[in-house]
Amino acid sequence: MYFILLAIIYIAFISFGLPDSVLGAAWPSMYRTLGVSEGAAGIITMLIYTGTMISSMASDKIIRKLGTGNVMVLSVALTAITMYGFSINNSFLTLCLLAFPYGLGGGCVDASLNNYVALHYKARHMNFLHCFWGIGTIISPLVMGAYIEHGGIWTDGYKAIAYFQFVLVGILMLSLPLWKREKEASNETSEENNGITFKKLWAIPGVKASLGAFFCYCAIETTIGLWTTTYLSEVKAVDLVVATKCGMLFYIGIAVGRFISGFISEKWGDMKLIRVGTFLTLFALLVMLLPQANGTILYALIILAGIGCGPIFPSMVHHSPQISGSEGSQLLIGTQLAMASAGSITMPALFGLIVNHFSISLMPCFALLFTLIFILLMRNIKRTTDNGTSISIHQNSINK
Repeated sequence: MYFILLAIIYIAFISFGLPDSVLGAAWPSMYRTLGVSEGAAGIITMLIYTGTMISSMASDKIIRKLGTGNVMVLSVALTAITMYGFSINNSFLTLCLLAFPYGLGGGCVDASLNNYVALHYKARHMNFLHCFWGIGTIISPLVMGAYIEHGGIWTDGYKAIAYFQFVLVGILMLSLPLWKREKEASNETSEENNGITFKKLWAIPGVKASLGAFFCYCAIETTIGLWTTTYLSEVKAVDLVVATKCGMLFYIGIAVGRFISGFISEKWGDMKLIRVGTFLTLFALLVMLLPQANGTILYALIILAGIGCGPIFPSMVHHSPQISGSEGSQLLIGTQLAMASAGSITMPALFGLIVNHFSISLMPCFALLFTLIFILLMRNIKRTTDNGTSISIHQNSINK
């Protein structure tokens, strides 16, 4: 059962990635047919991640009541339905209305499965699982680019991806009996952890910096992922079809980074993976600012930025129980993912305003700023966990 559940989780992570990259790939075609500004993608993204943030914050209570398996199936089904809704609408207002439930489908199950893996599996599985998320993010731009290249429209690409999601829902439904024992164990653990409150969690050293780091990281990832295709098309004069396909380069880099990290994670540890990944991303963004960064060099830099980002998020999640202890990890990870969603909500939307009033050419600078803030926050977390302050204070708070 241990390995069967792991295989099911791998499948689920593919489904998480499918919706995350498709908007960025489709947007250069979408905003013209919808009759909205180029920066309006930030509004849709903001609504999607608002739903994700709310469901992440509520994940502890929802999972306690329904169990991980049921939450997983319901969440993927909701995402599939809303993606199909995207495919049959040409109204920006309708897409905005669908965006909120679109996001609700991702947050709760993401928090649940990340916590489950952080507690029960080794670091390599966390990286490999998030690599499978990267595979999902690669599939979406490929599908969208193929439809646009052959004379289709963006709604056709959304419809095809929605059908794939529905197939995954069927597969995940077959796994529900396997989660019955997990739900019973989860209920028992929840009873033991009733004393874990957000107030106690907030008092643990390293928690605030951790939440800020998740905010900044997702501001970086979402901004690059959402705006790369438009950046290539509008700033670097790359052909629209080519730019749509190249939108997946960042996500290919993420998948590659996580695949490599899966083999070295136990030797290097979470914090070293985060440091090396951050350096690669920082380097790629700095070089991208140079006028010579065009053509093959530019594509390589986008991939390198993705490779750098690759191990950061899964390593941060896997490191979370070292900050809060296992008793508080579900609440911490749910809150971390909510902050990640907050970064994904506000910063791409803010950059959308920058695009409308200034230029999309500022995209590397915007991501670079949050990379520097992220580095400062991670230094704070490392100091806290290295001396064991977080765990010792957490244990004292439980005993009160």
